[in-house]
Amino acid sequence: MGGDDGKSTASVASCSVNLTKNLIGAGIFSLPTALLRGSLVPGVCCMLFTGVVQGSSFVLIAFLCQQLNCSSYRGVFSAAFGKRGGDVVDVCIMTNSLFACVAYNILITDFLQKAMEGLFGWVDVPRPLVIWTLTLTITLPLSHARDLSALRYTSMLGLAIIGFVFLYITSDFLGNLPAAKENLQKHAMRVDIGLFTTLALCTGAFQAHYNSPKFFKELGCDLQAHIRCVITSFGTAFCIYSLFAISGLGLFGDSLLGNVLKNYPVEGNYAVLMAWLGMAFAIVFTYPLVFTTGRESLIGLSPALQRASRSSPMLTHVATTSGPVAVIALVSCMVEDVSLITGLLGATIGACLCWIFPASVYLAVTAPPSGLQDASAPLLGRGPPMPASRVEGNPALRAYARGMVFVGFSSMAVGVSKTLGLF
Repeated sequence: MGGDDGKSTASVASCSVNLTKNLIGAGIFSLPTALLRGSLVPGVCCMLFTGVVQGSSFVLIAFLCQQLNCSSYRGVFSAAFGKRGGDVVDVCIMTNSLFACVAYNILITDFLQKAMEGLFGWVDVPRPLVIWTLTLTITLPLSHARDLSALRYTSMLGLAIIGFVFLYITSDFLGNLPAAKENLQKHAMRVDIGLFTTLALCTGAFQAHYNSPKFFKELGCDLQAHIRCVITSFGTAFCIYSLFAISGLGLFGDSLLGNVLKNYPVEGNYAVLMAWLGMAFAIVFTYPLVFTTGRESLIGLSPALQRASRSSPMLTHVATTSGPVAVIALVSCMVEDVSLITGLLGATIGACLCWIFPASVYLAVTAPPSGLQDASAPLLGRGPPMPASRVEGNPALRAYARGMVFVGFSSMAVGVSKTLGLF
């Protein structure tokens, strides 16, 4: 993927819209909790810091694609650390996809429980009953489908519903400004370890990094166009995220739940009822799209599964679909707070894909020759060494990359501990 060889297939404007759609998803409902954990001023600063750094790492991946002549995130990591290094990226993408489906199950159950209470008066319908009914009747059959192209249109529906929810909550915030001010003042300034939970949740919200090579290619491998696209998209996402999070914190304060829409009462609130039903519908049809990415990564990691998919394609498809979907449903029954899943994903997979991996690749391929020789060996110590890839390094960027690695590992350790309530 050379810098001047590609032809642009999309404009900066269209790529900016698509990248913004990639960033803004159902994870937005946990962002008010991010400010509750880290408080208003430090939390918004942490959100801005996360957006800026992850925007820069998104650009860094494109830069590495250009310099290393790669067309995928896996290819970039393999160029620095060998084939086994590429497998590590696939493991992260698979894990991220499957646990994102867990988060989707939790959100759908939240919305359906509320909707059933509002529509039929069914109070406290057991969550496992909702999850397994949903799994057996909708998500499992959809995940078995071979052609999911028609489902891609549901992403626009989901984005429209999120837009409606955003407008509803921010207008509710403005309509209840005196009471909301009291909550914001109460949580205005507090600096403690809760900021690592904020960092973890924000990391997940600004995560779309395995798509960076795709956008770079669509822009004709033009790094300057890619930078403009990232600034527009990440800047727009920050504005939407921060306003939504501030509104949620102001409205509900200490009573804020991991999914902000659960804070609204059932009785007499038809707008929220429509939002619950709409979001449940949109997420149900997004689930198989995300699941398919995880399943493909799983098969790509296992030569045995690849052989089985050639010799017994139907049996392999059923096994690699039904098994993971059942495990996802089982895990979903054990967790009620979606912010726990999104926080853990942000602290682990998000930290790897957005902070540690891009910076580590840059440090490896810009290292002096003696260090580069070590970096070019297979990551897990097996297989033939990869040819060394050398990129001219910048001392300031190398220092910045070291900082990204440090923050990534620190946020992983503390963020996981804090999210799990270990201290």
